[in-house]
Amino acid sequence: MSELAVATPEFAVVGVEPEPTAATPLLLFTVQVTDESNLEIYTIALTAQVQLDADRRAYDPATRGRLQDLFGEAARLPATVGPLQIGRVATMVPSFTGAGRFTLALPISADLELAAARYLASLPDGTAPLTFNFNGTIFYAGADERLQVTLVPWSCFARYRLPVSVWHGLVEQRHAGCGFVRLQSETLELLRRRRVERGLASLDATIAEALR
Repeated sequence: MSELAVATPEFAVVGVEPEPTAATPLLLFTVQVTDESNLEIYTIALTAQVQLDADRRAYDPATRGRLQDLFGEAARLPATVGPLQIGRVATMVPSFTGAGRFTLALPISADLELAAARYLASLPDGTAPLTFNFNGTIFYAGADERLQVTLVPWSCFARYRLPVSVWHGLVEQRHAGCGFVRLQSETLELLRRRRVERGLASLDATIAEALR
């Protein structure tokens, strides 16, 4: 094996499944890693920035209307959109030679103050285009089995189309399909008073009644 051989891993996201029982609801992405150098990779201290590429899918008129608060004039969608950050996750990739698989656990939120959550909640079906931008440190066996260290190139990324049904299903299972919004204490107090005055069963019913 040449002393000049360097580990050059590439990543591909190949699947996803929900994990609703964790403290925070998670989407578990299965990632395939390959390395043509065939060096022994001890581990990769890997970080992934995950973003939604809203300009890489089509939208029907109803969905355009629901997304207007995010992207402005519905007729200009998707020309007006940019990437929406979902999160940043880190993991230690297990050792492999040639190829291997590992899991990235991405926390999700139903907080509708977050742009990514509001976007996903607005999609009725289809897929949501994701990009995983990778960086980190690779530890591998070089010449004479000596430990070598190199960086994951900043240009390293993978794309994946997340089935919208997976996100909706996890929110439904964990939060009974509810979304969340933040309200100032003064607003909550006004809602409580209105609830009592109107004899309504919940704050949700109070807001629904106020919007009629």
